[in-house]
Amino acid sequence: MAKLFSTEWLDELKNRCDIVDVISRYVPLKKNGREFSGCCPFHHEKTGSFFVYPESQSYHCFGCKESGDVIKFVSKYENVGFIDSVERLANIANMPLPELKDVNNNEIAKKKKEKEQILGALKSAGLYYFKNLYSNHPQAKVALNYIEKRKIKPEFVRKFGLGCSLDFDSAIRYLNGQGYSNYILKKAGLLSEVNGRIFDAFGKRLTFPIFNKEGEVIGFSARLLEDKELAKYKNTAASPVFNKSEVIFAINLLKKERELARQNNREFDGFQNIIIVEGQIDVISMHQFGFVNTVACLGTAITPMHARKLKQFSENIILLLDGDGAGQKATLRSIDVLRDSALNVKVASLPNGQDPDEFLKANGTEKMQEILNNAIDGMEYKIKVLAENYDLNDLMQKAKFVREALIVVKALKEQSEQDIYLQLVHKYCSTPVDILRLDLAKLGDSEVPFWEREQEAQPQEQTEEKEVVKKVGYVLADLFIIASLLYNKEYTHKFYNQILDLEFDDAGLNEAYLYIKNAVSNNMRPSISGLYSFMEVDSSTLLLKEAVNFEFLPDPFPEITFESYLLKNKQRKLMKESESAQALCTSAKDVEERNEAMRKFIDLSNQLNQLKIEIESCSAKYTAQVNLMNKKPRK
Repeated sequence: MAKLFSTEWLDELKNRCDIVDVISRYVPLKKNGREFSGCCPFHHEKTGSFFVYPESQSYHCFGCKESGDVIKFVSKYENVGFIDSVERLANIANMPLPELKDVNNNEIAKKKKEKEQILGALKSAGLYYFKNLYSNHPQAKVALNYIEKRKIKPEFVRKFGLGCSLDFDSAIRYLNGQGYSNYILKKAGLLSEVNGRIFDAFGKRLTFPIFNKEGEVIGFSARLLEDKELAKYKNTAASPVFNKSEVIFAINLLKKERELARQNNREFDGFQNIIIVEGQIDVISMHQFGFVNTVACLGTAITPMHARKLKQFSENIILLLDGDGAGQKATLRSIDVLRDSALNVKVASLPNGQDPDEFLKANGTEKMQEILNNAIDGMEYKIKVLAENYDLNDLMQKAKFVREALIVVKALKEQSEQDIYLQLVHKYCSTPVDILRLDLAKLGDSEVPFWEREQEAQPQEQTEEKEVVKKVGYVLADLFIIASLLYNKEYTHKFYNQILDLEFDDAGLNEAYLYIKNAVSNNMRPSISGLYSFMEVDSSTLLLKEAVNFEFLPDPFPEITFESYLLKNKQRKLMKESESAQALCTSAKDVEERNEAMRKFIDLSNQLNQLKIEIESCSAKYTAQVNLMNKKPRK
């Protein structure tokens, strides 16, 4: 893979951006011997298992197995690509970015240029849609009538950049005239195509631009105002800059409010809380009534990435989702996601199934503030919902409530927390706490609450991150070899002269191995940090990610294991060559060519037989060493 930045420049960047200093901006760290430790920002924990190593300029979490260098940390925490994280670190280090070389032949540079074009097209589309509102076009009047009906003030139309698409063609023509090709418009999610006909993806809809934290338009949410045959709401399709599972509507305004707070108060310790509502209109209404710390996720499903982004502004969340059945289940699921990200979660309930927009217009700011002030703890809300779903005067219903409530309590990691909520369960059912505690101990760890049991299966595209590599046979050997070399295990050093001819079936592992060979040939130690300088690990293969985050199991003789896996790698290579030679023996028409293939096949077969003996010898040596270690001393 061609590289956008030289290894030397990236090394200089990482030297100037000391990993301890950078991570300390996001995570409180304390010195722990030669390392620094803290609570991992990538999963929920109360006892810190996250370590930062100044010597190797890397980090590793022993809880979730996340590891990498300073570039990967910024990339993962901020959820930006490699190039963006490098640019952010370059700003911190006050280092100018190097000029790009061979841009036309550089895949990364092409993607960067394409991303810039996509963002440019989205920005132009947002301005075009906004101007349409005031064009006196019949469709614009429909949109303005709707805005007036929803009582959205003109200043908030501007603040949120509302607009409208007049028809299915004019926006495409306008953007083409601005220099954006149909390919870029389709990539940006602005153009749809059916049966060869292209048209505005948001044709004849009211548009809500969606901004990222930096204030760039990354997509749109749009509402149909007339035609009842089409879906009422439509969001931008997944694109290189838009991922629904991490988009937060109005996060750019959160950032602006934070900057204003810092300017006025010099210090900013975060918002007292962040309010999460369900829809864009709800967010706009909340802002109009003074609740400027309000955001929404697209749809009601809150993800860990949403939680991580919100945590940059506050550790306190109030869920103010719709009071209907779907909204209630979404709230219950959201509580778990937010708590797992170490956020403090409260739930505010609106009466009569109202949404925030309806409630505010009927009751005003003070009543909404009362609702927010009376928000209850997320775990308490769960148990309260359960109590409301069962008739506690009926013995069978009460027994079901107790079981479901104990499943909720069981999910808590600390016994002290469990005891607090057992007291709450007792208040609802009057069952003695000691009995509840005994039943809790009998409950299996695999039980899930009813809202998870009823949850629909995740779409295929959402399960990609959960894909598990089967670490068996040659795959396990490959992972162990690469991981051992990247982590510079002592037992690898004596094998350096033997590892120059390894081959892997996985492209990512082969590229990592190329880095390792370059490092060894230049008398340098391979490392995770060095690998991230050499290539884009996060956009590489699943197997390479497994190798980078490899979990080394206890092994009394890892050097023998490593030696046997090197032999396995060589065995696979010879087997492939043998299969090719055998195939040539039968397919070759020329007698001399066939005889040469046969000689090669026989030679490879002999090598494989010898290799089999060496592998068996390794296995026997390992077994003998284990037996010797386990042998009891004579009395």
